[in-house]
Amino acid sequence: MKILIVDDTLKRYARLLPKLQEMEVQRSDIDLVSSISDARVKLEKFRYDLLILDILVPEWPESEESSQYSIDLLTELHLGDDLIKPRQIVGITGDLSGMATASRQFQEYTWVVVEYSASNNEWVSRIINCVSYLKQSSSAPLEEIAYHPDLAIICALEKPELEEVLKLPWNWQSPRPINDLVFVHDGHFVSNGRTIRVSACFAPRMGMVASALQSATMISSLKPKIIAMCGICAGVRGKTKIGDIILADPAWDFQSGKRVKDGSSTKFSIAPHQLPVAAKIRTHVEQLRADRTSLTAIYTKFGSDAPNVPNIVIGPLASGSAVLADGQIIEEIKSQHRELVGVEMEAYGVYAAAHAASPQPLFFALKSVCDFADPDKADNGQRFAAYTSASVLQLLMERYGDRLIA
Repeated sequence: MKILIVDDTLKRYARLLPKLQEMEVQRSDIDLVSSISDARVKLEKFRYDLLILDILVPEWPESEESSQYSIDLLTELHLGDDLIKPRQIVGITGDLSGMATASRQFQEYTWVVVEYSASNNEWVSRIINCVSYLKQSSSAPLEEIAYHPDLAIICALEKPELEEVLKLPWNWQSPRPINDLVFVHDGHFVSNGRTIRVSACFAPRMGMVASALQSATMISSLKPKIIAMCGICAGVRGKTKIGDIILADPAWDFQSGKRVKDGSSTKFSIAPHQLPVAAKIRTHVEQLRADRTSLTAIYTKFGSDAPNVPNIVIGPLASGSAVLADGQIIEEIKSQHRELVGVEMEAYGVYAAAHAASPQPLFFALKSVCDFADPDKADNGQRFAAYTSASVLQLLMERYGDRLIA
């Protein structure tokens, strides 16, 4: 296995190189260069399994560093034919937040972007997981190396949704690839004496299509017994309040149907396909709904910014392909189900992927209300909603996970 590292601060890789050698990657197969010009020389001659590329790097060893040089190299590798394309590319930077524009381009052209830290080895673990996947996938069929969790969790957003899931005390590990596109965090927790294995990820973008594809990948690769979605949604005023957690039962695509001729005009003829959760899931969530002590504890733990003690609401949740902000659309969707309690963009995609799978895992979505899809919507309720969603998922799985997985 050959690895090329392009970085003008090569001393920081002193922590990574011994770990690679422990994995039987020979030091002679690891090339380190400090400029884009030197990288091009290497990439003209050798085929690398992995390229580790710093976002800020100079064109020549003596010149100033710039993200544009590394972006130019990525573009050349992606679109050109003069250089030998590596099997995978991992970006690395010391400050993701400070390199927002460049990191977005890196995320498009690379496998993953890792944030370097001088104070911990999380970045080393992430790269080692990537190398491990490359080595194993070259020598063994995927089914021989797969880790099969009991519970798979998918979120539509990395922040704040997956971020809140990863705050749960579930022994999370550094993310690892399960194929050439999807990375998951593995963890475990105990439910009534039984260890439950869990994997979590977020979709590459918002919407039903992305969530359905990501869910299908997780189901086929990981073969979980349960797949769950948690995160944020819009609620129906009068039936929900900020932070309330909705169990989507059923979920459907509120835009499914066709436009038909009606005299001199046309109208949209609705044809919703509604998918319910299993009674096994609904019954156990109903038990939590009555536990005001636990819901109050969730409220208290959040701190003084918590707006209210959340409720658990079980009811119809409609999915659509666009963010809603005019308020009127919710009134129109109510015609499809008079008990509508919320609207969002992904849950039906997860349900449809799980419903079509064989074997079929149990599936459910716990989405918390962050706004009411009207002109007054704001993002300040998102963190509380993401927190309550993850917290109720924790409560459900730690209290009843041994029954649900059985």
